[in-house]
This record gives sequence, C-alpha cells and structure tokens, in this order.
Amino acid sequence: MEPAEKATELFRQMNKNRRDVFKAYQSFTSSIKKGSSIEDKYQSLILIACSILSQCDMCISLHVQNAATHGATKDEIIDAGLLAVAMGGSPRMMYMRHIYEEVDKLFD
Repeated sequence: MEPAEKATELFRQMNKNRRDVFKAYQSFTSSIKKGSSIEDKYQSLILIACSILSQCDMCISLHVQNAATHGATKDEIIDAGLLAVAMGGSPRMMYMRHIYEEVDKLFD
C-alpha cells in the first residue's frame, strides 16, 4: 500500500472511531487554510518541508501530490525538501527518498 493510501486509510479509521476529534481537527486545519494569504502551491511546499522535519512519510506523500496538483514543479518540490534538510541535517536527508519516490511517480 502506498503512503498516501495508508494515510487515507488512517483518516477513515479515525473518522470511524473518533469522528468528533477527527472532524474538529479537519475544521481547525481547514480554517487555517481558508484564512491564509499564502497561495495553495506555496502552502503545499511549506508543508513538504514540515513533513521532512517531522519525518512523516505519509505526510510527505500527501503534500508532494498536493503540491503537484497546485502547479508546483518537480524542482520546487525537491527544493522545498532540501530546505528542510538544511535545517534538520542528515537524519532529515534520509526522508528525501520519499520525495524522490513521489515526484518520480508524478513527473516521469
């Protein structure tokens, strides 16, 4: 199962088992996004960097796909990941493999 599919399954399980918490979380993140002055593409690129720093492979997959959907180029996506590597060092660099896996699926 792909990381994005794993995340979708996790969301389904959370919605089933703790719908109140999951809906509150969705509402919170949705309100941040709606009120933002940052365009969707750039929000996605920021979230890619945050995903690397958080070492979350499912998050990386989702945000790379979302960035591509909002018009980010392969180079922009990779550079967003590399900015996180610059802040987090070599342990974060190991998570770049997830970005390369995703962009290879989306752009090649």
